[in-house]
Amino acid sequence: MIYTLYRNFEWKGRFNLPDGLGRAMVALAAVGLLYVLGSLLYSPFTYWYSLGYGAVDPWKGSHTPISSYLTQWGLFLFIITAWFAWETREWMASTPVSNLKKLRAYALLIEIGLAVFIALLLFMAVESVRIGWLAIPLAAWAAILILRPDMPDVKRGVLLMIGTALALTIAVEVVVLVGDIGRMNTVFKLYLQAWMLLAISAAAAFGWLLNEFPFWNLRWRTIYQTGLYALLAGAFLFTITATTDKISDRLNSEVPHTLDGMTFMKYSQHWDGQPMELSEDYNAIRWLQDNVKGSPVIVEANCSEYRWCTRITIYTGLPGVVGWNWHQRQQRGFASTDVQQRVDEIGMFYNTLDLESARAFLKKYQVQYIVVGQLEKNIYPSLDPALNNFAKFELYDGKYWKTVYHDQNTTIYEVLP
Repeated sequence: MIYTLYRNFEWKGRFNLPDGLGRAMVALAAVGLLYVLGSLLYSPFTYWYSLGYGAVDPWKGSHTPISSYLTQWGLFLFIITAWFAWETREWMASTPVSNLKKLRAYALLIEIGLAVFIALLLFMAVESVRIGWLAIPLAAWAAILILRPDMPDVKRGVLLMIGTALALTIAVEVVVLVGDIGRMNTVFKLYLQAWMLLAISAAAAFGWLLNEFPFWNLRWRTIYQTGLYALLAGAFLFTITATTDKISDRLNSEVPHTLDGMTFMKYSQHWDGQPMELSEDYNAIRWLQDNVKGSPVIVEANCSEYRWCTRITIYTGLPGVVGWNWHQRQQRGFASTDVQQRVDEIGMFYNTLDLESARAFLKKYQVQYIVVGQLEKNIYPSLDPALNNFAKFELYDGKYWKTVYHDQNTTIYEVLP
């Protein structure tokens, strides 16, 4: 839009600038407009956002091997590298040898670029970042191709995306967010961005190569097609191999194969302090799915991650007083103490013998359904058999809450108004 306005003004004779200066001004104006609009549109988010990860440290752990890197990015890089090679060939074929003498004017810049390139490769060697020896040359190749005269802006944009994506894959090898678990979230978040950039770029490169493919030498066409078909076949095999691995990773090998992600509960036991028949939770979850309308708040046992806690909210989608508490604390940064307070209050609610404290908890969090099952009794056991902390639920059943579901050791209470 800005470039069109500039051309309209120039055409009308309002002003007439050298083309390079005019394009630079247009680029700066576009960046400024994007910044202003972005700041305004995202101002509600940035005002309330609490940054949980605000610093990076050097990554001193293990690095990605070349084999894993190619498994992840091989298909995209194969298409992109083939496009790079074709663009370079076309550039060289259309450039007279006499024009190469013009490079002498840029000798200093070329020498600085080579020095930086070599320094980066040496740094990768010292740090044992083997993927750098692949990613850095490809990123440098993309940077050089951007300088090709008369290249369409859309191609320059794709080259910029490729270079950015490669830089992101290198970044996770040398730095990590402070507070991350290993470098899991650092890789996860940045690889997502790299995936989008390389996927779009590879698709564009593939489309441009299709137009040029008929002009290729037969030998190179054969090499390209063979490599592309092999990599595509490998990528599609993931659906089969990943499904096979998932099927073999089972809580109970006797569970029938099904697309229903809850069926395993009907055939399985789980240990959390005491053995639990998961079929009871299966039936309770199904009852909630079939009978509860809207999104009432429930309360259930809450404990550390990768255990059976929070199973009701996970499988029904109903809101709980706390979800997966570690993720909740991660996402709230400086407000994570509020999450831990809720976790502590859930424990208090199940453990307390004080009826008024229990009722105050229900009112505070607007709880409408109370889950009392095997898990709750395992996580919050009575320390004194004579003082059963779960007796309050039966004692005041019909007065402050009422039983709406019961199956063996599992009861669901609805809080009365």
